Formats: sequence, structure tokens, C-alpha cells
Amino acid sequence: MLFPELEQELQDARHNLKRANTENIFDRCKHFLGLLAEYRNKLYELEVPEQTVPAALPKGALDRKAIREAIETTTRERNRTQVLLLSFTTISGYEAVEIFNERKYKGHEDWELRASGVKFRGGHDEDLMTIQEAVDLASLLRREDHIAQNSLTAHVSSPAGL
Repeated sequence: MLFPELEQELQDARHNLKRANTENIFDRCKHFLGLLAEYRNKLYELEVPEQTVPAALPKGALDRKAIREAIETTTRERNRTQVLLLSFTTISGYEAVEIFNERKYKGHEDWELRASGVKFRGGHDEDLMTIQEAVDLASLLRREDHIAQNSLTAHVSSPAGL
């Protein structure tokens, strides 16, 4: 371990992100991304020539291959987490309609995007959502799907569902 305290914080943040709910997943993604950035910066500092590395680091800390692998792993986690966060925050009206149709939201798979908003074919005015309402709802549905998938994966991968 190169930075034990920070690595423990990362592990805790990763665990918390996996246990997120629809209300706190944004904050947990952002917190994890912040820690990943801090860790990655510290790893980059270790790549400098040995003469400039602080004496406080352990002898084995300068294994260039291990540092490089840690940077690559951190970069992959950062990219994966950024994509996850973006999948919740950059939904268009068209994507909202797709999500509603895939889920058969409110029993309909014929949702349409119109200039006036989003509604299912043949719906009445009270069924009409603004595009922003549809996007917000689609984000919530996508977060729920992600959390349900995470929960299922955690349940299946842990022995006896622990």
C-alpha cells in the first residue's frame, strides 16, 4: 500500500457508492471521484525521479510498475464512475421516452416526445409531463435500475446473501 489512509478512504467510498440509494448516489459518486482524483495525483507525484521523492515514503513505494498499474486502475474506476454519474444527469427527452417505453411506465409502451411535453399516445392533458419532469423521472428510474442491479449483484456475489 502506497497511501494506506487514502486507500482505506477509497475502499470505504467505493463500498458506500455500491450501497447508495436514489437520493444520495450523486453525492457518493462525486465524493468517490474526488478521492480518486486525489489518489491519482499522489500516484503521479511518485512517478517523478527518485531524488525528488519525499524521504517519508516506504522503500518499496517506488516500484514504477506498481505505480503505473495503480494509476491505470484508478483511471478506469474514475472513467466508470464518471460515465455512471453522466448516465443519471444527461438524459434527453428522447432518452426519457425510451426509458418509459422500455419499462412500460404506467402500463404504456407508446410514450412520445412532443413540443408540448411527453405523454403516451391517446393520453389526456393530465397525462402530459413537461420535458423536464420526464427527464427528472427518467433519471430517477435509471438510478432505481442501477441500485436494484447493484443490490442483486451484491446479493448474488456474497456468500449466503450476506
